[in-house]
Amino acid sequence: MANPTPSHHKQHCRELLQTLLTASGREERHEWSNRVCHWLAHWIPSLHEVRTIATYAALETEVDLGALHAGLQASCQFAYPLVVGRTLRFYRVADPNELRTGAFGVPEPDPRLHAMAGPDELDLCLCPGLGFTRGGVRLGRGKASYDSVLPQLPSTVFRVGIAFELQVRDSLPREAHDVLMTHLGTEEGVTPIPAASS
Repeated sequence: MANPTPSHHKQHCRELLQTLLTASGREERHEWSNRVCHWLAHWIPSLHEVRTIATYAALETEVDLGALHAGLQASCQFAYPLVVGRTLRFYRVADPNELRTGAFGVPEPDPRLHAMAGPDELDLCLCPGLGFTRGGVRLGRGKASYDSVLPQLPSTVFRVGIAFELQVRDSLPREAHDVLMTHLGTEEGVTPIPAASS
């Protein structure tokens, strides 16, 4: 029997992870999200040089980082992604209530109201995904939006994979163009990826 192609392997992993997420309870995910925000809110100020954070508006089964924005808005600016074709552009948003429903039903910034933050203006990128490994591999949802923007980030930008522990796997398929995370943030804490953050 032939080995599965990388795309088939990725799709199988996506289906498995989505099943696990869907099976988790909404209250559990809310509690876990608050714990992720707690750890991030303590870790990010220790970095000192972080001023602009690329974040996201969560889908139902993703880690909700709303509490982090509320907790750090006095010291950091937050930039949210807008889907443009097959890539993302980030815009500075002071109040998440200003986001509008955009592509795939996800709240997005309005370019008429919000100033764009280019890749070289970001200090830290909080990356959602369906799955991660402790080695920094990220598995997205198959839209390739983050795959297109991550290589544009300067090497000094912290790339933090944001997930629940149930999304962290021993291994995931990786292709040559995939950019590794520098850190992993879950309800258990924020941990560095030694190979990627050195």
